[in-house]
Amino acid sequence: MAAREGTRIITALESAWSAIQKRHPDVPDVVAVTGTGKRGGQRKKPTLGHHAAERWLDAAAAGRTAELFVAGEAIAKGGEMVVETLLHEAAHALAAARGIRDTSCAGRWHNRKYAALAEEIGLQPPKRAAKVIGFSEALITPATVAAYAPVIRKLDAAALAHIQAPADEDAEQEKDQEQDEEHPGPRGGRGRAGKRMPVECGCKPPRRMQVSPAFLEGGKLLCGECEQAFQPPEPELQLKLQLDEDAELAGTVTAREAR
Repeated sequence: MAAREGTRIITALESAWSAIQKRHPDVPDVVAVTGTGKRGGQRKKPTLGHHAAERWLDAAAAGRTAELFVAGEAIAKGGEMVVETLLHEAAHALAAARGIRDTSCAGRWHNRKYAALAEEIGLQPPKRAAKVIGFSEALITPATVAAYAPVIRKLDAAALAHIQAPADEDAEQEKDQEQDEEHPGPRGGRGRAGKRMPVECGCKPPRRMQVSPAFLEGGKLLCGECEQAFQPPEPELQLKLQLDEDAELAGTVTAREAR
């Protein structure tokens, strides 16, 4: 590896951040750094990025500058994931610049103010808050991918050095598809992380359960009674199941509030 490979990585990140600033002038300058998103012996997904306001003492600017961290594991996922990670952190940067408190619980819970900033910056926040991390899982939209297509192509063409997660870790992460509740940066689940979908067998009436998309894709799940594979229900029934699930959740919340 060339001795200046680290310079290439930082230069590429700074160039992509500048492209974001051109579209969103309120996004402030940062000190870009990289490294691994893994901490210690953790088996959960690595942190792909973070924004830390006023972390670096900037002698030239006679003040403090925020830190922008993009993990080598994000770079391994390609230019689109790098841009999504940068946009996630750019939303936090906007919040810091405007004096908006967009997170709580040591930065884990992303509130509705963050969701609004993420949407402003070109991401699509989830419709409902997830446990612990709130509206963190904001994903890049097709329109934003098109807007940053030259930046994404340039990042991909640069073939930057990156950190590839071991194959066994990738398999484990794909297996459970759980949201990383400790590290709220954007993840590579592409919107499926933590989600469950209803499936049913051929029994009359059918037996039903909730599984992750990755679990269902791993192979047929057979019913021990009818010996038929569990499959997603028809769209109308699936919507009914989802509405029932939402109603049950709302009832649980109401019960808690009444205590």
